[in-house]
Amino acid sequence: MQSAQTMALNELKNIREARNAELERRRAELRGISSEYAAIESGLQRAGNNLLRSVLNGGKDFDRIKDFIQTKQREKTALLRGLDLPADYLDEKYNCEICRDTGFDDEGKKCACLKELTAKFTIVNSNMSEMMKGQTFENFDLSLFSPVPDTSGKAELEIARSAMDKAKNFADNIENGGNVLLKGGIGTGKTYLSSCIANRVLDMGKTVYYETAYKLCELLENIHFEKGDAEYLDHAASVKKYAEDVDLLIIDDLGTEFQTQFTAAALFDLFNTRLMRKKPTVISTNLGLDELNNNYSSRFISRIIGEYTIIPTVSRDLRRKKYE
Repeated sequence: MQSAQTMALNELKNIREARNAELERRRAELRGISSEYAAIESGLQRAGNNLLRSVLNGGKDFDRIKDFIQTKQREKTALLRGLDLPADYLDEKYNCEICRDTGFDDEGKKCACLKELTAKFTIVNSNMSEMMKGQTFENFDLSLFSPVPDTSGKAELEIARSAMDKAKNFADNIENGGNVLLKGGIGTGKTYLSSCIANRVLDMGKTVYYETAYKLCELLENIHFEKGDAEYLDHAASVKKYAEDVDLLIIDDLGTEFQTQFTAAALFDLFNTRLMRKKPTVISTNLGLDELNNNYSSRFISRIIGEYTIIPTVSRDLRRKKYE
């Protein structure tokens, strides 16, 4: 997977290439309908080369060549006018006049257009669905939760507000590191909270990658056992590296993957790599700690308990409640 900035620079390159192709099409069209234009174009090309040689030779004939170029430019403008074409018909038109679609200004600094494109591709690289992109802390609907305490003495509203506050604090302090385990049953808001964290971190200009445990394990297994053609495996390897390096990795539904000794070991290696690099990770799971302990190694669970802040979500299926 390419970095967001590389993707942005590639888009700018495509813009330049498309513009140059269109200019060449227009020039070829004019050559075909006007021999006068072809002569003007040829004269300008020779004059441009002569002007460069003049500069290298100390400026000999510089003014004469410059006057010749200006004359030919006026002839070209008159020709275009005679063909009912605008004077700038053959001019390069940039999407961004500051950097001329290169991504960098005259001082070599990143242009605002490159920063904007990079932000766009950072979101693309996050692998989040359109629905997830709209799930934010600001849209978190606390009215779904009952304020009435249950038999344990805790109310859904209290649990939800605590989960939101902890998730928000984690996101706002992402540069301090740390990890989160979102734990709760199906439909209790774990993925929504993950999306809230992701969108807050993306707004801070950080990179995020979201994937389900099932799909991530499938990818890791395909890489290890070389399942797929060379193009797929190359892409899969770049995704794996991105998952290791991204500012925030979110793994949804741990425990739904096809569990083998390999997948458990591969996940542990990924988590451990990120821990060693102090890269934050968010994991969500429907499993309780006892179930996690049964499904994974003690070393795996020790890492989770020791290095992750556990945030429980409400016990009731909110999706069913919203439907009702």
